[in-house]
Amino acid sequence: MEDKKIKCGDIRVAMEEEPIIWMDRKRITIFALPWTFTKYELTPSRLVISTGFLNKKEEEIRLYRVKDVTYTQSLIERIGGTGTLRIVSNDASVPEIHLDHIKNAKKVKDVLSQSVEVARRENGVRTSELMGGGPAPMFDMDNNGADSFGPSLVPDFDGNGIDDRTE
Repeated sequence: MEDKKIKCGDIRVAMEEEPIIWMDRKRITIFALPWTFTKYELTPSRLVISTGFLNKKEEEIRLYRVKDVTYTQSLIERIGGTGTLRIVSNDASVPEIHLDHIKNAKKVKDVLSQSVEVARRENGVRTSELMGGGPAPMFDMDNNGADSFGPSLVPDFDGNGIDDRTE
């Protein structure tokens, strides 16, 4: 078998394409018609937003980086049968994105949320949240058998939530 030389711009590796789970276009609010040049695609591992007609731009969010998905529907969107999804992610280039005026937005939100959970599991990503926004609880630091909460019970002069006696 003859090995041909690779030329500038050629790609030798054939990448397996992911199936598209959902696809839609941004719609005009009043008529709910897709007369815009913004296209959304969801695959099992990423969300791709393509914009533009003359100048094209494509942004991608890996699903395991998604932190929150919010669904909203204005009165005009309810009349047109569309809705908007707000997605917050850990992605440096796309920390927040809006999927504006899409059909079946509530169902898309559910599919997107499930896909995010699957992508996190497959990539070994775990999330942790602190409720209340305060410092982490310090458990039984004074050895009295009760749990102690708050920064005044342990020395934490640098405010990092760690007992300075143990640093």
